Amino acid sequence: MRILAFDTSLSSPGAAIVEITTGKPRIIAVSHVKTDSKQPHALRAELVEAWATMFIAEHIGTGAKQGFDVIIREDFVGRTSKQSHPVHAAWSSCDRALHKFGLNFTVPPISQSRVKSLVTGSGKAEKADVERAVRELTGYTGEFATDDESDSAAIALAYAIQNGLIKRKGESK
Repeated sequence: MRILAFDTSLSSPGAAIVEITTGKPRIIAVSHVKTDSKQPHALRAELVEAWATMFIAEHIGTGAKQGFDVIIREDFVGRTSKQSHPVHAAWSSCDRALHKFGLNFTVPPISQSRVKSLVTGSGKAEKADVERAVRELTGYTGEFATDDESDSAAIALAYAIQNGLIKRKGESK
């Protein structure tokens, strides 16, 4: 099973592909892009779309490895339109990138606190705790250039835990 997950924001979105084989998750790829807050939202959204398009194109695969079984993003509920607009612009950017390949998000988004709770055991976990849990679950020893990369991997892992595809570290099979 291949899971494509997005930690979606307009300033620094992240993406990860996690593959699960016989109950063992493995990080295939991670990426992020940073945009300049001085640029207009429309330009930043286009930069996010271009990044997401390139990431998908590089990893969609061919033959037996083509596509993704699950495509998911983190949920977000802002308290104001000023908070919500940038995230919704980034969501739309990722939607447009997926549509170029005939793809869509395949499952409902998952909240940040649910991701943390499933992956670390605490809905109030810090970024370092999330990264540590991602490494423990996957055995990943590569570099995470930003928290957005490890967060996107955590989103994929949270989906897998929530759906019984893998177990949290320390849980018996």
